[in-house]
Amino acid sequence: MIRPALSAAVALAALTVAPALPAGAAHDTAPAPNSYMAQRAAVPAAEAAAVRAQVDMAPTARPLLRVPFRCGETWSGASRSGHSPSYYSVDFNWGSGHDDLGKPVKASAAGTVTRSAYDAGGYGNYIEIGHGDGWRTLYAHLQSRAYGVGAQVAVDAQIGRVGDTGNVTGPHLHYEQIKDGVVVAALFGTSTWVAYPGPAGYTRARDC
Repeated sequence: MIRPALSAAVALAALTVAPALPAGAAHDTAPAPNSYMAQRAAVPAAEAAAVRAQVDMAPTARPLLRVPFRCGETWSGASRSGHSPSYYSVDFNWGSGHDDLGKPVKASAAGTVTRSAYDAGGYGNYIEIGHGDGWRTLYAHLQSRAYGVGAQVAVDAQIGRVGDTGNVTGPHLHYEQIKDGVVVAALFGTSTWVAYPGPAGYTRARDC
């Protein structure tokens, strides 16, 4: 399971390829300078590259992370050049316009909430969950947050609802998989690598 063999991994991962996102698809805009999102984007390039290289060398050491939605729902995930705080962040949409607003967001894995706050000019309402050994997941632009800092969440916990808070052009879920403070290429289950820049469809099949 090595990330450079991305095309093979995607082919074997039972991904549902989604149609191209429309030109007006909702996404994040440039964060305000003092926002948490902007601070995260300021990680030095050399430091980020070193962490990603370490992760690539030991893919089996990653936690088992699930698509952050209910079973049976297929969401289109994509990134783009200049995506803040990282190209490896993923913007998820289920429908178009306001179709996504209020849709449940699930934890990708069990863990402890390390941050639950409102990031003005950046993430808006967001939750960050720690999964051990420097691994975290982050869920942003939420309409609502169901947990505060220190809460223990189960793998099937609903942690919030999709919103349009912070610097966005419309409702969607901004999602990150993080190792030691660096956003890395997202992996769902044991073999479903996110196809960058996308779009591609992702469906949760377990731990619902």
